[in-house]
Amino acid sequence: MEQLCEIKGLRSAEIADGALALVLNNSLAAVEEGRIAISQFLGPLDPMVQNRLEVLFEELVSNTVRHGFAANSSQSIHVLVWRGPGAIRLTFEDDGLPFDPTKVDVAARMAVTDPAQLGGLGIPLIARLSSLFRYEPLSPGRACEGFRPRNRTIVSVNT
Repeated sequence: MEQLCEIKGLRSAEIADGALALVLNNSLAAVEEGRIAISQFLGPLDPMVQNRLEVLFEELVSNTVRHGFAANSSQSIHVLVWRGPGAIRLTFEDDGLPFDPTKVDVAARMAVTDPAQLGGLGIPLIARLSSLFRYEPLSPGRACEGFRPRNRTIVSVNT
């Protein structure tokens, strides 16, 4: 998978201890390039599982890049993909603004008479598609090679 490291949105991709570790740049290009790396790592999946993983990955990465990072910064998202018995787990760590997506009111529904609005549907979708959806704030004092994660979001999809 080394050839993936030269792509604009994907800083690195490495397999260690049976898990895929990705480092994504502060770029929306990371969505597609990360998706390709995950697909290559996991291989063929049930179409429903594949779709759920892709939607979860796209929502979490694009929301972090759009809303959690400063424009044109060198901030990054570290993603760990692990496949276990009966589930695939994705762990996202980023050094963006602290934000707990699990605190968003996922029960709120847009009424039929409400005008259509862009945004706001991704987090409820993540909650609905995940078998596990958890957030952990991280101490900004912890650093690994200059990366100081502030947020950790974990999602799982049952296989």
